[in-house]
Amino acid sequence: MSEPIRFTSADRALVESDIIEVLTLGLDIGSATSHVSISRLTMVRGHNRYTVSSTEVVYQSPVIKTPFGGDGHAFIIRTDLESMIDDSLLKAHVDRDDIESGVVILTGNALRRHNARQIADLLASFSGKFISISAGDRLESTMAAYGSGTVQESVGGDCLNVDIGGGTTKITRCVDGKVTELTAIEVGGRILQFTDDGYVGHAEPNLALYTANNQLPEYGSELSAVELEQIIDRMAQTVLGAVQGYDLGDAQRLDSITEFPTSGTVILSGGVSQWITNIESSVECDDLGQRLAFKTRDMLEDAGYKIEVADDPIRATVLGASQQRMQVSGNTVFISDERLLPIRNAPVSSVTVPAEDFDQHTITRLVKDSVSKALFNGDHGLRALGIDWLGSLTYSRADAFCRGVIEGLKGLNTPITLLFRQDIAGLIGIHFVEEMGYQKPVICLDGLDQVDFDFVDIGEVINQTGLVPVVAKSILFNSGSKLN
Repeated sequence: MSEPIRFTSADRALVESDIIEVLTLGLDIGSATSHVSISRLTMVRGHNRYTVSSTEVVYQSPVIKTPFGGDGHAFIIRTDLESMIDDSLLKAHVDRDDIESGVVILTGNALRRHNARQIADLLASFSGKFISISAGDRLESTMAAYGSGTVQESVGGDCLNVDIGGGTTKITRCVDGKVTELTAIEVGGRILQFTDDGYVGHAEPNLALYTANNQLPEYGSELSAVELEQIIDRMAQTVLGAVQGYDLGDAQRLDSITEFPTSGTVILSGGVSQWITNIESSVECDDLGQRLAFKTRDMLEDAGYKIEVADDPIRATVLGASQQRMQVSGNTVFISDERLLPIRNAPVSSVTVPAEDFDQHTITRLVKDSVSKALFNGDHGLRALGIDWLGSLTYSRADAFCRGVIEGLKGLNTPITLLFRQDIAGLIGIHFVEEMGYQKPVICLDGLDQVDFDFVDIGEVINQTGLVPVVAKSILFNSGSKLN
């Protein structure tokens, strides 16, 4: 076993610890379009927390139509996406070994394709690298809010991000620099596609929500101008209804938000919103996107909202993924064996350590209760505990906590992996190994702003800093069940 990495590590490079640069690759696969972004993140330490201080876009690929194949667009064509990645690396003059982190984002109707899980592993060839998979409305809503600039714009105010994609629309409210509410609805510009001669091509099931008879039009049929206008009008009305806080029934993918006041600013993003600024208009409009974009904008303006469009609307989600979902551990970490990393897709169970005194049985009960709620499909393997530690850290509290965790995780084939909000990971890790003589693997990370989430990826240690990248996420595929 290799030497443990501890918070007192003498070979830690102080300058590297204060400022970290990470080269990232993002692959965004949406209902309508797909693209690659390569970025360089600069993360700066402040009060034992690391935040993204700047993002330099190294390369952005052309936006392509998401390559679907098979009857009814049943699957995503993997080889086309692989070629786009290889071409992007070549044009960016970046080797695969230079990529230190990455994310594959699946959104909207792309999630419903039967090979979505296989596509999610598209970057697995970046062996040993820190590659995250993100899929699901809630997480993508947050990503889009960050990538569109809505979070930053809301500092000192109230803003709403409306991210209209090919298959779904995500709506996220941000107040004073924080995400406060979000929802998602079944509205997208590519739920109806046309053939080259203007007849009905592919129709997604959610289109039936907006047709006069709630039925899908047949392939090769022709819709009148009135029928098309009615569909687009109903979709735009649905977006407005979501902004105003209405329950939209079958069109609602997540719970509705409270009504957004007209005093706030609405920032549009997503592939559909791209049409308003006419950026990258080389992507032909063979769907509802262009008309939906202008109808939605006009309807929101008529309702009294001030409308802005994100600087790079189609790339908001992947830019937000690099900015928001990646955290870096604090300085006080403990990793008993560096070979345990990287870790991918570990389910997270959240535990709040009480402020008052407790014994090990209290912690055992808290751990078992939390783990039992988070066992996915009978899985008894790798998992992590997200710890919010209230109260002081004394020897007796640390000892009771460590013993309670060991007992609470008994029977699970998992290293003890603890993610702390507070800066105590190094002391807890040392207590496990040196005070208790615990022989099994232990990973303790801290300085994380967020410890309450569904899944986590933990990357390899960055250079000689002893710092570890962490990504919080949700992963949902077309069955609606969470990924193990």
